[in-house]
Amino acid sequence: MGFVEGKIVEEKVFGGKVFPKTLLPGNTCDLIEMVRGDRQWLSDLLQQHGAILFRGFGISSAEDFAHVVEAFEWDDMPYMGATTRVKVTDRIYTANEAPLDQLINFHHEMSMFKEFPSKIFFFCLEPSPEGGETSILPSHIIVEKMEEIMPDFVAKLSQVGFIIRLSTATDADSGDKVISKTWKELLKTDNQMEAEKRALEKITCNSVEFHADGSAEFIFGPMDPIRELGGRRVWFKPMLGYTSNERDIQISFGDGSPCPPEAIEAYKKILDESCVDLSWQKGDVLLVDNLSSQHARRPGKPPRVILVSVCK
Repeated sequence: MGFVEGKIVEEKVFGGKVFPKTLLPGNTCDLIEMVRGDRQWLSDLLQQHGAILFRGFGISSAEDFAHVVEAFEWDDMPYMGATTRVKVTDRIYTANEAPLDQLINFHHEMSMFKEFPSKIFFFCLEPSPEGGETSILPSHIIVEKMEEIMPDFVAKLSQVGFIIRLSTATDADSGDKVISKTWKELLKTDNQMEAEKRALEKITCNSVEFHADGSAEFIFGPMDPIRELGGRRVWFKPMLGYTSNERDIQISFGDGSPCPPEAIEAYKKILDESCVDLSWQKGDVLLVDNLSSQHARRPGKPPRVILVSVCK
């Protein structure tokens, strides 16, 4: 007997599909061999449900987790972003080095880069004693509900797009922030001309502005945050910063007019009401379709050790 369908109290149902799909062991706990035997079925299941939670398989180390990832035979993808991750072993990194009391807002992994992963794995080595949930959300639900609640706003976005300004850390910022890298660390050069060249090659921005405090702003758009991926219209570009710090992101319509505050509030409400806050158990492996689902991190308390791996 292979995988057994499970249930978690946090799960929700969207369009008749449970989110996330939970799989438990049958008469064997060898997740690696089970993945090898049912690789295509699992890939199809992920596309249908947007996220799969593997629970109860006794995965207990970064090395075990790496073997699970490798069993799927998806190509590795190097991480690039303004947050800090530490490599643990081949293909495996810490999820984020920011203090656990800080929120990391909903986003698609590396959505502001020209190349982004199609899948992201999470592994719980040590759950937080309080809080620290990883939140997930089907991104097409955001589109559907925003079109229902704020139809004029979404229509204008499709016509004129919006402009996003994302800021890096300053030279004076310490490493205890979610946005922890300066432009020099992110782009691996201290030359502004070379940094702009690399940014335009790797990031979907249109221009870069450098500031005296050592920070930089990447300017994106005008662009439509909604994209069609995997046959669904998803809200792929963020309307909120990765943190609750308003300095991290500024948005406006493509014609320069401000985005109405009620649209931002409606967006936030949809995220909060539609998401699944996954309470981790030690050994959990969560596989997320990055083309269809967003993820976030709720504030928690140490110790909490979540590892990640991203795939092309």
